[in-house]
Amino acid sequence: MLRPAVLLATPTSRFAVALAAALAAALVSGRPAAAQELNCTVSVNRQQVSGPEYAFLDELQPELDRYLNARAWTSDVYDPRERIECSIQIVLTQAVSLSQFAAQVAVQSSRPIYGTPQRSRTLLLSDNSWTFSYTRGRALIYDPNRFDSLTSLLDFYALIILGMDYDTFAPMGGTPFFERARQIAELGRNDASAIGWGRDPTEDRSRFVLAQELLDPVYEPVRRAHFRYHFDVLDHFLVEQQGAWEAAVELFRDLDTLSRQLNQRRYVTDLFFGARYQEIADLMMEAPQRNEAYGLLAAMDPSHLSTYDALVRGR
Repeated sequence: MLRPAVLLATPTSRFAVALAAALAAALVSGRPAAAQELNCTVSVNRQQVSGPEYAFLDELQPELDRYLNARAWTSDVYDPRERIECSIQIVLTQAVSLSQFAAQVAVQSSRPIYGTPQRSRTLLLSDNSWTFSYTRGRALIYDPNRFDSLTSLLDFYALIILGMDYDTFAPMGGTPFFERARQIAELGRNDASAIGWGRDPTEDRSRFVLAQELLDPVYEPVRRAHFRYHFDVLDHFLVEQQGAWEAAVELFRDLDTLSRQLNQRRYVTDLFFGARYQEIADLMMEAPQRNEAYGLLAAMDPSHLSTYDALVRGR
């Protein structure tokens, strides 16, 4: 799936200088050949679940790696260099039984900033409500129509990663993946033994809520912001710096309008800023509109106010 590159212009800001320097470094480095859509680094930490009876858990990481990286999740043809860089970090927190485990999960993904080898994070989330079953020698089988406490979570987050990535290359491009993720979440919330899938209607950060908000027309401005931020701002920053800054502030204004309408924080908006707040602060540091940007960002994303403060106080 070929994506367009961005032509380069002479950089004038520190952010642009960093992009240009990264491009120069890329000219002397290569990319390894690979296949499929995901290039997912999987880690499993079982320090809290030790003992010889749990030694079989050492098989889990390579099984997860194979499951996520060896599968074709889409019908698109990917060049090896286009694989989505992502990671899933799993920390086992409790052995409920010899085959049932509680765990926490952290999921990240990124995409390139075109014209440079630098990457921009597209997703960063923590999921602390997961239990799953795993037994010695178990092979992981893909079956999206049947809920499984282990593979369904992998399927769900693989689809969220894909959807977030596709959203940055085409407006609302991730919709088919979010629809599939919602179907998996619906299976999970209908399973009485599963947690974190939204069976409890008071959960505002469940997997079902995430998929539902990503598909809710109310939050379409956030979905479209994924594309606008990456394509209109980052991908064009070295080409037209002033235009990229203007596009960023216009995007912040639109998100602020949505934020005022909602009058409360939502999962999808928190994810948007949680993945990008440091990059946004760096991007806007030398923008003529940085004071306006600060006011908008401080109102929408107060949890990262200390980072945004640099826009008005200087580095």
